[in-house]
Amino acid sequence: MEAEVEAQIAEELGAPYWISFSCCDGRHNCEGQLLADCARQLASQYPHLQAIGVNCTKPEYITSLIGKLKGASDLPIIVYPNSGEEYDPQTKTWHGVGTDRRFGDYALDYMKAGAVAVGGCCTTVADHIRQVVAARKTYTGK
Repeated sequence: MEAEVEAQIAEELGAPYWISFSCCDGRHNCEGQLLADCARQLASQYPHLQAIGVNCTKPEYITSLIGKLKGASDLPIIVYPNSGEEYDPQTKTWHGVGTDRRFGDYALDYMKAGAVAVGGCCTTVADHIRQVVAARKTYTGK
């Protein structure tokens, strides 16, 4: 697993770090491995690992993936999905219009599911992050 190479380097440096995975569905990373297996293995073998998460993944998969991570380790969970468009690795371009659901509504669901940090990755814009901030205020009541 590529993440192990990164973890080994950070461990050798004695640096705190987090690792996140891009995922192709609600269970698997983009390499086809079960996300829960990856999290379990990393959490048990790398003591400087501070958090684990999911990045640049369709918003609709994130809540399920948070559940997989929670079931596999006690590490804090971070998520920063894309806005839902499809990436074409051949042309290196994004296509589609994303999701019909508001990004902030997803963000609130992620927080309720156990994510301690929520952000945005590819194809997210300032309005998406404003929605995350509003969702955080709703979630915390502050």
